[in-house]
Amino acid sequence: MKQQPKVINVPKRKKPLATPSYIIRICLIICFVLCILLLSSPFFSARLYIRENLEVTPSITDAYTKLASQEEIDSAEQQLRHALDSLEKKKTHEESQSSETESKNGLQYTPVASANFEWSYTLQQGIDGKALAESVEEAKNIDRSLYTAESLDTLNTAVLNAQKYLCASVVVTQSVLQMAMGGSIGESLDSSLGGTISNSLFAMLLAAAPVVCFLTLCFDRKRHIKHVTCMVGAIVCVADIFLLLYPYVGSGAIWSIILYILICLFNIAGIYAKQQEDYIIAHPEKEAEFTEKHPQFVKALINYKSFSRKENKKNGSH
Repeated sequence: MKQQPKVINVPKRKKPLATPSYIIRICLIICFVLCILLLSSPFFSARLYIRENLEVTPSITDAYTKLASQEEIDSAEQQLRHALDSLEKKKTHEESQSSETESKNGLQYTPVASANFEWSYTLQQGIDGKALAESVEEAKNIDRSLYTAESLDTLNTAVLNAQKYLCASVVVTQSVLQMAMGGSIGESLDSSLGGTISNSLFAMLLAAAPVVCFLTLCFDRKRHIKHVTCMVGAIVCVADIFLLLYPYVGSGAIWSIILYILICLFNIAGIYAKQQEDYIIAHPEKEAEFTEKHPQFVKALINYKSFSRKENKKNGSH
């Protein structure tokens, strides 16, 4: 007589045991939640340098590298102080109009809500630039909506001139949400770095893809559609990051790339696990063989099937 294979008794439970595909699906949902949260982190990060003609460049070799003398620093401080003292307030009927304070020199100094600016200065030894730096900070903190556009243009020119003599560089950081809201990179960088409609569309795609994948994971529980969608979404997002941001990839983009790589690995494991589960369910005659090799795996599947049958009977009786 052939020895009968041992079959594991399945305990009665109110809820099914977690199968591998279910666990992988939960891990994917958590990963995409983290990806969505990272959209508000810095994805774009670039250090820019001011040229002699008051334009900006991402290359330090193209920057204005001549260190200023004390006379040039003092002259720039006097010019900026004069521009601050000469600011003209708007008339009463002009206060309701929006203030246009953007400089025509290629760089807007005043930080806008859609970008984060961090300035740093370089001076040769023995040069005192403290007064000039303080004047620049004062110009930064004024309420520009109160003054006329002409006086603000003069102030902007004086600020840019001061930054040139201070040999300023600036780190500009933006999140995906900031880039998607109007391509605001172009407000602070030259046209070669962004601000176009295509970059805004790329940023919107980068924001929409994890949301679509998350919703697919929530509603698709039994089919392979979620794995295909998540795999395509992860690949598109990684390609989008390099097309849109390289080489100015920020910390948020780096963490997102790591998560998308994990998502691809989870998807491969999820597809394999789902195929195994479907095969075991479709071949009940091999249940004992599979139970001997993978007891916990089959235990969860058997319990899942028995739970589903009970639920179907209850629904049928109603």
